[in-house]
Amino acid sequence: MPDVFISYKKSDADRVRPLVEHLRAAGLDVWWDEGIQPSTSWRAEIAKQLSAAKCVVAVWTQDSVDHEQGSWVMEEATHGLTRKVLAPVRLDLVSPPLGFGEVQYADLAAWSGSADDPRFQHFLGIVQAIVRAEPIPVAPRPTHFEAPGIKLQGVTMQNVNIHVGGRDVADEAEEEDDAPEPAEVDAPARVRSGFSLPMAITRAIGIIFPLIALMIFVFSMGGMACDAGNAPAFFCQALDSVRQPAKP
Repeated sequence: MPDVFISYKKSDADRVRPLVEHLRAAGLDVWWDEGIQPSTSWRAEIAKQLSAAKCVVAVWTQDSVDHEQGSWVMEEATHGLTRKVLAPVRLDLVSPPLGFGEVQYADLAAWSGSADDPRFQHFLGIVQAIVRAEPIPVAPRPTHFEAPGIKLQGVTMQNVNIHVGGRDVADEAEEEDDAPEPAEVDAPARVRSGFSLPMAITRAIGIIFPLIALMIFVFSMGGMACDAGNAPAFFCQALDSVRQPAKP
């Protein structure tokens, strides 16, 4: 009686082989169709091993989840699901076929192929629990930061900063706390301009020239008015005294 029956698509044999080898290295009796003897009826042998296995591992890949190419895998997985000994595992970034969406699978889509990989160790724990009829272990919290399907070794979630719009979100709060208080800015004092000789001359000319023009106007117009007899006598006398040069 085998411990584990591996249900897989023949095109995925090379990818499934490391899985089989690691399960066997862990002490499990694993059966897959590469062990069928040439003289044996493969249908009868598959049915026999499938019914006797303590755990049925269904390998979900691009080919096996296809309803035409993977019909045998789905049928064998249904047999394991009915017996409540199914342990699905995903090697590609695919969704389980219709009817298996509620069955939790082990995700090895980014598996490194090593038996020490935490993801394989979790999968191994599930298989061993089903074989021993023990409670299935809870998936460990991931310790590797990786995009789906991309293998990143030795990269942990520590010291991972997220940049949004050119700012470091992880450090933004710290920067705000450490930012110095803005210094109080005094109102700018009124600037007093110093003495400027050119400006003084300009202002003086602006005052003197109008006065000179006014005096010329008064003398010329006043003299004409006095000569015509249209100006007051005191004004004409004052004007004459200004226009006549002083006697020696």
